[in-house]
Amino acid sequence: MKKYSKKRQEERKKEREEFPEFYQKHIQFIKDNKVCCKECGDRLKGDSSEVCHILPKGRFKSVSTNDDNIIYLCGWTSKNNCHSKFDNGTNEDVKNMKISCEVENKFLSLREIITESINYKVTERYIK
Repeated sequence: MKKYSKKRQEERKKEREEFPEFYQKHIQFIKDNKVCCKECGDRLKGDSSEVCHILPKGRFKSVSTNDDNIIYLCGWTSKNNCHSKFDNGTNEDVKNMKISCEVENKFLSLREIITESINYKVTERYIK
């Protein structure tokens, strides 16, 4: 586990202060609306591992709690674990997923409000 200085610990705490409410809102939405995985169609249980950030929350802090940066994918409690496939797959793997068009559209709309720099490798991952 990474060790942070006290100053960095405080910065991380501040960066993540909206996460509990953000995740709880999405988990409740999954439960209330009987949401299914956008990739495989399995019924979601309402776990935080089913709330998938399109753009990584650690790198793109400006959109880490933006609702458009989310797609619902089955998580670690599922046999398919589509969330892990999305996060850890190659660019080609992501482009071959059923959700690729939705992900591309969300990326294009988020690109306008992202304050961090976006290099060609990031763009290449989400644009066909």
